[in-house]
Formats: sequence, structure tokens, C-alpha cells
Amino acid sequence: MAKEITHHGMPSYWNAVTTAGLITGTVLTVIQLITSYMTIAGSSVTGMTIIGCLIASIAGIISNWMYAKGYNLTYPIGKGALLGVFSGIITSIVTFCLSLFWTKFIDTGMNEAIIEATIKSLEDQGLTQEEIDMAQSFIPDPNSLVGLIISFASALAMYIFINLISGIISAKIFAKEEE
Repeated sequence: MAKEITHHGMPSYWNAVTTAGLITGTVLTVIQLITSYMTIAGSSVTGMTIIGCLIASIAGIISNWMYAKGYNLTYPIGKGALLGVFSGIITSIVTFCLSLFWTKFIDTGMNEAIIEATIKSLEDQGLTQEEIDMAQSFIPDPNSLVGLIISFASALAMYIFINLISGIISAKIFAKEEE
């Protein structure tokens, strides 16, 4: 890693944060696409959802590991939390952009297919049309601007929170003070 010194006398963490966000965002997008196609096929996605959540938390770990071990540094858990938050933000941006690209240019009918599969699943569970309509009213149209904003904002909040925690934990492990 190139050692760019910041005004605090420490190397810049942006390379570690960006790399962690890009790796995690790309892998997470692949998991989300697999989950989406499993939903369309009518398969259970519980296991894939758990895997996706675990993958989402890895950005904070990767960024702290790269920063602490790449420069042989020790730093407080607050800085580890900061690295986790920034890597969560980058993960959110990467997954949003890749998913948007996929649904706008590669598989333009995917969102509609997911909605249809979800409705079929609700019908198979024995819900009435009125209950299905009520459930649908809570879900914004994924092709609308409001739907995109809500989707991005909820992913952003989740990835920031998850990576805040993983950043704190990984800073305690990788950047701990010598005893």
C-alpha cells in the first residue's frame, strides 16, 4: 500500500475502506441476485438471506484488517468504527449501482418477476386478495424514484450499522495495543 500520511500523522485509510467496500459490495450483489432468482423460481431464500447479512458485515472487518495489518498500526476502536461506517457506505453505493445496472440494462423484467413471485407466495399461504393488496401497499414500486430512494436508504442504514459493529470488533482484534 502507498503510505499517504494524513494531517493526524497516520496513513490514509481510504484505500482499505474503498477496497473493502468494493469487494463486499460486489459479492453481496451476487448473493442478492441469486436470492432474487431463487425467489422468482419459488425457492426458499432464508439461508441466502442469512449469508447475505453475514457478507454485508465483512466490509468493516476487511477494512480494519487491511489498515491495521497493512501499516502495522494500533488505533482505538473509535477509528475502527469509522472505518466500518465508511466501508458500509461504499458497500451500499456499490450494491445499489450494480443492482440498478442489472435491473435497468441486463434483466429489465426482474423486479416485476419478483413482485409476481411474491404475490404467488402470498396466495399459496392462503391470504385473501384484500390482505395481498394491503401488503403490496406497504412496498414501494422498485422502478420508481421513491422506491429507489427507500431501497438505497434502508440498505445504507443497515450496512452502516452492521459495519459499525464489525469495525469496532475487528479494530479490537487487529489494531489492539501491545500488552
